[in-house]
Parts: sequence; structure tokens; C-alpha cells
Amino acid sequence: MPMSGNAPSKKVQEWMGFSAKVVEHINKYCLPQYGDYPDEMIESFTPKDVKREIERYTKRIGTTVRGEEEAKRDALKIAHYACFLFTKLNQKSMEVEK
Repeated sequence: MPMSGNAPSKKVQEWMGFSAKVVEHINKYCLPQYGDYPDEMIESFTPKDVKREIERYTKRIGTTVRGEEEAKRDALKIAHYACFLFTKLNQKSMEVEK
């Protein structure tokens, strides 16, 4: 990862700020509404199901009915679902290796 001195790159700084927003979203929105793991709904999802959820949130962004704040929240939800997808893909890889 290219860095100038000891400072993280601008891309890493951007990600760190965004990921902090995702953590806040999880703590303030997801956990109070859905609780922590084990999460029966997420556990039952296949990678295809998670991709469908990401697509659903992506399609909502920019619609006139939903405002800018909801679009930002949907971006955070997409990032959270991307994490679920990454985890599901890793689990699937481990199952194949067994």
C-alpha cells in the first residue's frame, strides 16, 4: 500500500472514515432492531440472497421518494451486506475445502 511517510493513503483515510460510519450504523440501527449474532435471517441467506439484498438497496438510491439521508443510510446497509457476502463466500470456500 503506497503511503507518504507514515500517513495512510487518501483512499485508506476515506475508507477509515466510512467504516467508522458503518460501525455507528450497526451499533445504532442494526443491533437495536435485529440484535446480534446469531441472526436467523442472515444465517439462512445464501450468497445469492445477500447479493439480491445489495441490489435492492442499490436500486433504491436516487429515487425521488427516498431522500438524501436515506440514500446515505442505504449505502451503509450495502457495505454491511457486502461484509455478510464476504463472510458467506469465505464459509462456502471452507466447506469446499473440507
